[in-house]
Amino acid sequence: MTLPRVTVFLALSLDGRLAGPGDDLTWLDRYAGDTPEATGYEALMASADTLLLGRRTYDTVLGFGAWPFAGHRVRVLTHRPVESRHGERACAGELRCVLAALGDEGAQHVYLDGGHAARQGLEAGLVTDLWLHWVPEVLGDGPRLFDGTLTPSRWRLQTSRTLPSGLLQVHYMPSER
Repeated sequence: MTLPRVTVFLALSLDGRLAGPGDDLTWLDRYAGDTPEATGYEALMASADTLLLGRRTYDTVLGFGAWPFAGHRVRVLTHRPVESRHGERACAGELRCVLAALGDEGAQHVYLDGGHAARQGLEAGLVTDLWLHWVPEVLGDGPRLFDGTLTPSRWRLQTSRTLPSGLLQVHYMPSER
């Protein structure tokens, strides 16, 4: 069983929050000036052949209007049915098994998106690339990426830089054990 490469690429506040109260994302609007090319998102989307979204993230993306993942295999981690609008499919089970099944389907690079999905990947030691975009705000409430339940792990800094909007972008990979 060969698992695909797994990338997490998220923005979070200084206090580690992925969204504000009620899953509000409008606080990110002030930092939207960085282009997808400048942030590396464009390169990620060119490299990832599969997107694996948590259900809440998937539902949020559906509200954006235009489907941003055209041309990609999209799977949604959920136990509830998914009404496919763009070829996406639901999948459920232990994340390692889901990734193995994706590997069997030919996936080589998975973009794992959504707070709960990312936490599962980190907890299971399945994330191979962790891109964090630290937003210079403290939200005080909302869902956290690091919620205190993660297994201790070591990471090696690959790159860090400040984007024009003021975000601090860091790229980590797991340290060799």
